[in-house]
Amino acid sequence: MMRRESAAGWLLLAALGWQLTGFVPGPTTPSPNPSPSPRRAVATAEVSAAPAMATTTPWRGVLRRLLLARRQGAREAAFKELAEIYDEVSSEMFAEVEKYALMLEEKPPLQLLRLRPFLGYRSACASLYRTVRDHILPQQAESPVVVLKQSREGEQRLRYVLQSDAMDADARSAAGDGAGPEVSAASKARALYVALRQLVANDVWSVERSANSMDNDWDARTPKLETPKYQVLSRDALSGVEVREYAPYAVVQTQQGPEVANNRSFFMLADYIFGKKNVRSEKMAMTTPVQMDRGSGAMSFIMPSKYWSSLEDAPLPAANAGVSLEERPRETLAVSIFGGYALGPTVAKKTEELIDFLQKSDRWEMVTNSTRLMQRLELWLVKGALKGEASETLYNDPFTVPWKRRNEVSIPVRAKA
Repeated sequence: MMRRESAAGWLLLAALGWQLTGFVPGPTTPSPNPSPSPRRAVATAEVSAAPAMATTTPWRGVLRRLLLARRQGAREAAFKELAEIYDEVSSEMFAEVEKYALMLEEKPPLQLLRLRPFLGYRSACASLYRTVRDHILPQQAESPVVVLKQSREGEQRLRYVLQSDAMDADARSAAGDGAGPEVSAASKARALYVALRQLVANDVWSVERSANSMDNDWDARTPKLETPKYQVLSRDALSGVEVREYAPYAVVQTQQGPEVANNRSFFMLADYIFGKKNVRSEKMAMTTPVQMDRGSGAMSFIMPSKYWSSLEDAPLPAANAGVSLEERPRETLAVSIFGGYALGPTVAKKTEELIDFLQKSDRWEMVTNSTRLMQRLELWLVKGALKGEASETLYNDPFTVPWKRRNEVSIPVRAKA
């Protein structure tokens, strides 16, 4: 009996040591007729054989630091370094984290220990992959991913955007990677990048736990930034639809026209808010959300509240800013809230549901046949045309993880006589 327990103990210690040292074996021969995993199929239709990695490549060391560093400053530096080479190494990186996740799942003794942080790099890779596979890739499934290369102030930037994103005109006008049952390399690269960004502020296991415990605490999904004030007039318990009365506020918006209905609008507004292109060089605090009228192509940022009732005191835009200041009047909106990505099909469905609710309501009626999509991301309120003058509201940045997103579809309403 003692020998068996000793042997079992040595095997466990060997497994732990194998995890801690980061030793990576060469390719293994897959077992014949492996039983397919439904969750594995979400991420990829086929698992490639892992290449032998006798030497550590530059990206692997940086990834290890991002996954395992205890100090946030160290993780932030590692992410910045990784972002500079991400386009070149994303496929290798995805294959590595996928390999370790599947390796742990196929080895029952290690699978029992897979969530414990002290297991090191392999366990961290596996946790990262599960977050990508179970919580990000499924949200991207309805949209091809577009890879855009842009230049701003002499710096080349790479963007992985969802082509069906209801707010991104750049993505909608570009050719996507195509839709199909097998997940594209661009989609995998985007999903992994979204997850990696979360590791600057949190360790990989905390990110996975957050994704697994996702709830509908919409206030928690809204950034703690200044936002227009409103009063909830009614709330339907079954559908969750709210009717809100918004107090007047003010915005800075881009000039109308389809030529600015894209990512450039954001930077035009940011240049004004952060003092680069207003006549007083005044730097203002960021607010939420950002607005974008998809019919006219105008995007707006909410002005600081000190200017809501005295917009004439705000600094004027510079002559070449391409933006203007505007007051927004009091209005009443019926609002439906939902999470995840605000993809075109999802927005259309939520809009139809809200219209149907109002048509059956004995208390509220639509002011006009127009709707607004509102997506609560960290920074934005976007307005866009789905029917008539449909709009959307965004309160998070485009790389906010799906389980932290807050989206809203809204329609101007009034009380029935």
